[in-house]
Amino acid sequence: EAGLDELGITEPYLRDFALDVVDEAHKHVKSNWQLEKAQRIKPSLWWQQVAQAQAQTQTQTQTTSTEQSDANANTPKLSNLSTDGKAWFIHPVAMVDYFAGNNILFKKGDKDEIIREINIRLAGFGGNVPTDEFTERTENMIKQFQRDYMQVEETGVVDMNVIKAIDEFQEEYPIETYFTQAKCKCSTLKLVEGDKVCGGFGNGKFEKQKQDANTIEMYRKYEYPGLHRTLFWVLRAWKFYLSHFDQRNMKIELVKSGYRCWSDNNAHNFRKSTNHMGKALDIHMIYNNTKISLENLCDDAREVMISYCNAHYRWQVKNVISLEVGIREKTPKDTAIAATWIHFDVRSFELKYLEDKYFVKSAEQVNGLSMRSLITNKG
Repeated sequence: EAGLDELGITEPYLRDFALDVVDEAHKHVKSNWQLEKAQRIKPSLWWQQVAQAQAQTQTQTQTTSTEQSDANANTPKLSNLSTDGKAWFIHPVAMVDYFAGNNILFKKGDKDEIIREINIRLAGFGGNVPTDEFTERTENMIKQFQRDYMQVEETGVVDMNVIKAIDEFQEEYPIETYFTQAKCKCSTLKLVEGDKVCGGFGNGKFEKQKQDANTIEMYRKYEYPGLHRTLFWVLRAWKFYLSHFDQRNMKIELVKSGYRCWSDNNAHNFRKSTNHMGKALDIHMIYNNTKISLENLCDDAREVMISYCNAHYRWQVKNVISLEVGIREKTPKDTAIAATWIHFDVRSFELKYLEDKYFVKSAEQVNGLSMRSLITNKG
């Protein structure tokens, strides 16, 4: 009846006809099911009969003469079936999946869109860019992931074990809260007249500059349409290394600043910085359950990222994660730049790695489909 309502069938004679058809179909299915049970299922139910026969044979053997028992002493006994019908079995297809990790899916020299995903998702294990090529950097990154996270032999190739481990890494280190904290906060500010709230990820201003190679990066004013995925996968790896390979009890507290659009900049005395328009995160840390307020402790946290994520101070090195220093050494007026927080960004990436497709507006887009789903869909 509910289905007919959804289809808009309201005339009584049409409804009666439809229901009669359903009843007839049900009778047909029921009839076929009875035949199925009688002709195919019941004849295959041999378990109880065989189990009873085995039990009977064993009883007869026990009642024979002592001489016959001695003669049969070395004869192997039948392995009796359990009368409750329970059995252990091995599913051949499921078993194949256990050995799939031995098959190489990707190795150095290969090229595939799934390799691009691997390069993004493991970027915090030695550093990498979102290329679809399996480069030497990719190989070294896989080895580091195998050694540090998986704790298995370093092969530098991708098999199903690596694929599964990447999915486990994602689940173990969620970033949903961090992503929410990283949205632009211009909606909470008193904006300059003429500016408008961006909704979290800019208004796409200065679009003509986004792929202009002649514009110096620090002056590229384009508001990217989201936050670069690599930032949050590096954040995951950094969190892993802080908790497993560092004994100073440092923890990530929150993302203090993520996206900052031009409306946000203007509300802060016309700030000119552009790297927070999708390419940077500022992190506050906790040290022994206390918020870090000393620059040397922040440098300790940066050292973990330098050691394990291949991060570099400033922006002279291309295609790496870049860090702001805690203290500038040149002039007194510039003594502090990131003294009580950690700033890291992808602004040194080449323009081809800063295309709009790498910038996302949700944690779900950061994560994407599971690696196992990508492999399955490819197959």
